[in-house]
Amino acid sequence: MPTDITTTPGVKPGKSSDTKSKYSKSGNQKKSQIIMEFLGGCTPYEADALRAMLSIAAGKSTLETMPQYDRSALNRYLNFGCDKETGGMDGIRAHRQKRALELMKTVSQYVGKDEIIDITTALLTISSDSQDIQTVLNSLPKLQTPDTNHNARNVPSNAPMPK
Repeated sequence: MPTDITTTPGVKPGKSSDTKSKYSKSGNQKKSQIIMEFLGGCTPYEADALRAMLSIAAGKSTLETMPQYDRSALNRYLNFGCDKETGGMDGIRAHRQKRALELMKTVSQYVGKDEIIDITTALLTISSDSQDIQTVLNSLPKLQTPDTNHNARNVPSNAPMPK
């Protein structure tokens, strides 16, 4: 009895088992490309902050039940770009609230009106939290400029280092 080597046992002749896997692979490549473009357009720490906010929007967490890693992610996003010269507690609070507003605008593209209220409440609470702001103020390095410190390479800073 002749054997057709192009067929696999249990698969009807004429149907390609590769069609589904090729479609699935190309579909995954498109999804991967979309995700990579999205992530490439995010600012530092923005993707994690978005994930935390979308968790609140989906009802998976609240400000009170938010895991510590999500709160840390939000604080990293809110603090990005701060230094001690930002202006003390008030300057850091203003910087964090400005960043919170930027995040709200981004998140609003992915949620409805009802969810944006929960997100806004959470972001305003976290961005204004005195304890978080004091922690930031205590841990931020001073902004180093080439003229003020010749040993600036040994001190960590949020500012770009001179070459």
